[in-house]
Amino acid sequence: MPFLLSAQSFKPENPIQFKIKNAGITVDGLISDWEVMVDFDPKKLTQSSIRGKANPESIQTGIKLRDKHLHGREYFHIEKFPFISLESKSFRSKGKNAFIGIFELQIRGVKRELEIPFTLSQTGKQQMFKGEFTIDRLDYGLGEKSLVLSDEVRVVVEF
Repeated sequence: MPFLLSAQSFKPENPIQFKIKNAGITVDGLISDWEVMVDFDPKKLTQSSIRGKANPESIQTGIKLRDKHLHGREYFHIEKFPFISLESKSFRSKGKNAFIGIFELQIRGVKRELEIPFTLSQTGKQQMFKGEFTIDRLDYGLGEKSLVLSDEVRVVVEF
């Protein structure tokens, strides 16, 4: 069966995962409320698209006080910026079932292009996208320079 996802919008079961070092300890977090619209055909990459929208209010790091702090003005400022968005600009093949996507990521009104490598696999009729990338939180105005909090945030998206 060929890979082909056509203009489907859905809420994935798997949350967006992220990791950041804080005081030398890796903090794992999740964003559970998100949706994605996929129109992807590996044979027609120029006509393919992936768009996603996440609600930072659904962030969970295992510590409710920290989650509330992340909702505030210093970080995601969810009252003013209720969504994080990601939109594909182009794709290229990187081998069998492996791709590189150029995406525009918007957090707190700041838009930046980034390259996201991802894989596409299939089990029966189910297709699975998985991508991992790193952002510099300071590029998006998430907090300030810190001696204890890393600038780099590792993100894993799977749907």
